[in-house]
Amino acid sequence: LLYTLTASVGRYVRAEEKSTIPPAQFAVLGLTSMGSTFFSVRALRYVIYPIQVLAKSCKPVPVMLMGALMGKHYPPKKYVKVVLIVGGVGLFMGGGENKKDTGEEKDASSQLIGVTLLFISLCFDGGTGAYEDKLMSVHSVGPFDLMYNIQMGKTILAGIGLIVLNQVHVFAQMCQD
Repeated sequence: LLYTLTASVGRYVRAEEKSTIPPAQFAVLGLTSMGSTFFSVRALRYVIYPIQVLAKSCKPVPVMLMGALMGKHYPPKKYVKVVLIVGGVGLFMGGGENKKDTGEEKDASSQLIGVTLLFISLCFDGGTGAYEDKLMSVHSVGPFDLMYNIQMGKTILAGIGLIVLNQVHVFAQMCQD
């Protein structure tokens, strides 16, 4: 809700015109964005936060893969940049001392579940990014209008989820605390 309000203010301040993108296509973006967030947060049950951050920094790979599947062409320079980013992340993840903290250490099967959830999250990220690019190349949309519509879709989906799963009282309690 906060992002929706922020985008609404940004849209107003910049006097952005309303998008020509049909609401159903924004709903797809909201759904893929919500999927990414859901699986990313779920992964935190199985992997530590720094692993999640490092994995999510590899986001350009699925975005480019999904974009290529949707027919987008990237210059060779872009591929080199992505390889350098992912290579740097890999070196960072593999470097350092190998210390075991018995209190916080996650077991291998738990980490595998977490990494799988992060992979699914990155697939949703790839779909979101590639679909955004495709829509922006065909339709007129400002950055805050895009953010507003995606976040509004996520807000509506979250609201529906709270109602369907009978969790409105849990959300209200969390807000109250």
